Parts: sequence; C-alpha cells; structure tokens
Amino acid sequence: MFERANRLTNSHSFDVIYRKGAKTVGKYLVLYTLESNRPTKKVGFVVGKKVGKSVVRNKVKRRLRESVRAVLPQMKKGISYIFVARTSASEATFVQLENCVNSLLSQADMVDKV
Repeated sequence: MFERANRLTNSHSFDVIYRKGAKTVGKYLVLYTLESNRPTKKVGFVVGKKVGKSVVRNKVKRRLRESVRAVLPQMKKGISYIFVARTSASEATFVQLENCVNSLLSQADMVDKV
C-alpha cells in the first residue's frame, strides 16, 4: 500500500481536484492534477461501478496502484493526482494500464526528467 503521506484520503480533496484541476484523458484512464502548497505528492484512485463488479474493480485498482508505485519517485512533488478508471480499463492488461499511466503523466508534464 501507499504510505499515508502519499494518499488522498478525504472526499473534500477529491472534490477540489475535480473542480479546479487539469484533466488529461487516455484510453483506459483519466488523470486529474492540481498543484498544492504541500511539499509532498498525493495520489488517489477512483474505479466506479461501471468498470465492473467488485472483483474486477479491485483488480483494476491493484494494477493501477502498482503502476503508479513504479513511477512515484519520478512524479513531481507538490502536485495532487487522481487516476480515474474508464470502463475500458476492465479489459486492459497490466502492461496496457502501466503504459497508459506513463503516457498520461508525460502528456500532463508531471514527470521529472531523470
């Protein structure tokens, strides 16, 4: 699991990011980003009931968390991120979701160059 310091935990934070944040759309995911005055990065995941039943939703969430965990050190600090799974995410493989996460972060220019 993510450290508590890197997780979005309350619904108010999600609402603010949805309203004021920038939106980047991919084939399997939608990425919302918003700059904050915190020195840390915060990440949240949303997988709605349209994606599938609980087993499918949890599988998508596990794959998303692992995909983001791999690029977390390169993600810019002081930004809040929300990854929203689209209905097509239920048919996506782990590699496809990982590629989608990487491309969304690149499109939004939210990855530090290493």
